Amino acid sequence: MIFNGIEKEYIVVTTGRIRPFFAPLSRDVRFDSKLVKTDRGHRIIEVPVYIKYNSKQEFRTLTEDIAGWLVHDEPKELIFKDEPDRVYFALIDDTVNEDFLYNQGTSAILKFICGYKYSHEKQLTTPILQNIEGHKSTIWRTRTVFSTNTTGYEFQFNASGKSNLRDINRIVVNGEFLSGDILEIDYSERKITLNGNDISNQLVIMQSNYRELDIGNVEFTASHETDVFYRERYY
Repeated sequence: MIFNGIEKEYIVVTTGRIRPFFAPLSRDVRFDSKLVKTDRGHRIIEVPVYIKYNSKQEFRTLTEDIAGWLVHDEPKELIFKDEPDRVYFALIDDTVNEDFLYNQGTSAILKFICGYKYSHEKQLTTPILQNIEGHKSTIWRTRTVFSTNTTGYEFQFNASGKSNLRDINRIVVNGEFLSGDILEIDYSERKITLNGNDISNQLVIMQSNYRELDIGNVEFTASHETDVFYRERYY
């Protein structure tokens, strides 16, 4: 188990892990069984572990190390070795000590709370027609390094047959960009930066529309070669 990019040598994952197929669903249906809406809950992953130590005093020190490793205010990457191509963004929810505190080890259960699971980050470069896999539309970000002085910038992607602004992603940015400038767009934060400085106010609102990246065949274009980063999203 790797959490926040760290694997602890003194923690061994044992058998009996509970990892639901998907997050719980709450269905709102009419009397004729027609679906009105679906609310998606949080997936709870329970990980049984064995914590190795040489003395109870060492164990007390390790509990502080474990707390510093696991407790965060924002979700962190959680990866299991038997599912190496998938990533959960998780928060620790609870820990339960099951066994008596022995001198050389004890069992515990780590409870994580998370939502969707994702692929590792993928990268493509415009222009390109790409098949986006997964179960659901997903978030994305871009990075553009200008090779020449340029006025204005446009980035767009759309599923086949889609052309209306409300149905596509289109980002139009005003400004003068110099050779070597780095322009980055982050969908999840609706943020645009130039060389690390926030220029989100240079978005041409009437010509732009932020959308998640749809699954299926998607065409990507940009006024300057752009790298696009995304993670496939799974239930």
